[in-house]
Amino acid sequence: MKRSQVQMRTSVVAIIAFVAVVAMLVDIGLSAHSPDRRTRSWSSDKSFVSDMPQPSTQKDDDAELAERLRTLCDRAGGAVGVAVLHVETGRIVAIEGTRQLPLYSVFKLPLAISVLKEVEENRLRLDQKVRITPAEVAPGGQGNSDLWRQPVERSVRELLELSIVRSDNTSSDKLLQLVGGPAVVMQRMRALGLQSIDIRSSVRDFAEHREHPNTGTASDLAHLLARLQQGQILQPPQLTILLGFMERATTGLRRLRGDLPAGTPVADKTGTGKAGSATNDVGLITLPNGRGHLAMVVLLSGSKLPAEAQEKIIAQLARVAYDAHISGLKGSA
Repeated sequence: MKRSQVQMRTSVVAIIAFVAVVAMLVDIGLSAHSPDRRTRSWSSDKSFVSDMPQPSTQKDDDAELAERLRTLCDRAGGAVGVAVLHVETGRIVAIEGTRQLPLYSVFKLPLAISVLKEVEENRLRLDQKVRITPAEVAPGGQGNSDLWRQPVERSVRELLELSIVRSDNTSSDKLLQLVGGPAVVMQRMRALGLQSIDIRSSVRDFAEHREHPNTGTASDLAHLLARLQQGQILQPPQLTILLGFMERATTGLRRLRGDLPAGTPVADKTGTGKAGSATNDVGLITLPNGRGHLAMVVLLSGSKLPAEAQEKIIAQLARVAYDAHISGLKGSA
């Protein structure tokens, strides 16, 4: 065989080998990143854990966490939706995570996001003054109603602060009016891919016509919180404002925060139905020693327990989730 023919065959073999190696590397990359190749790792009775492949010990830990959470949910009675999502890894454990439940004032979180998106898009300004008269006061606690005894002008930023920190209904309804109504907030959620957060009514409308409650699922709300923490929804200045208000919230001191170690940073938004008909809390819990954040949601509706007992169960759920991500479940409440 001539030397030129040998050289040509050698070159062809080298090219084929190179193409094979490239194809193998591309296949490995697709396997690592394609969502079609992910599998749910454990599921039972509408409880589930992360759909990412997991080591067996992690699956066992998450299954045990789900069991602990469900035991507490069973104590509450009524309808309960719980989701615990570790923001940095995507691990999620949920109990009835896709169950649609009343939000009550939890709706003020997607509302606040909508307001801050309007600020980013230059349709609203944080320093923009808004006039509110006593005729516009929405039903709510006496302490908040007293804020509006006289006509007053407040900035959009001040209205946001009152809505989140004090869960004031009048400021929330005014903000809802400014962004264009419930449908606009719901469209914002749909644009984010959250199909189960349904905003249909202002506080005042719901008080008059209770057939259209604002509802959502624990899983969608947990993903909303996680994406907030990851900076995927709001730009840094607006995100800092929102999380700062949530960290200063005064309405949920005995809920997610209630049994956590003193000083644990929590940024949350509560929701409460009339006469204990619903007790909700959704928030971001910062874990110590650089272990990340938990996006945690508890929606509790129709429990026969006193309101204080419902709050205690939310606190216990948060502590069990916290312990599971810090040092395992042994010895947790």
